[in-house]
Amino acid sequence: MMKRLLERLRGARGFEWFAALALAALLALMLLRPGGDGGASGTPLETRVERILRRIEGAGRVSAMITQGEDGAVTGAVIVAEGLSDVQTYLRLQRAVSALLDVEADRIEIIGGSGTFGGGS
Repeated sequence: MMKRLLERLRGARGFEWFAALALAALLALMLLRPGGDGGASGTPLETRVERILRRIEGAGRVSAMITQGEDGAVTGAVIVAEGLSDVQTYLRLQRAVSALLDVEADRIEIIGGSGTFGGGS
């Protein structure tokens, strides 16, 4: 497959060459983007949780790391919300994670990213 692609690129000119490069760059960006919409990183569970939490008002961009025991049960979660705007948003995120993953609040850590009320880097 790669051999055919390289052969086609060698024969391409002008606009075709530009379009191929633009498509390759877009694909690379999608694969390398951390967190987000089911990119190359994260488990399917983390991706689903991120998608849900992102919809909570004030959360902004969200990344999740979920730990599981040998039996598959969730043992804890760390959530980074770049837009974490206030304590109410923090509590909404915490309650949502607790409900989604069936874990107690003391097993959930919510951290604000850059420019949030809680600081963080």
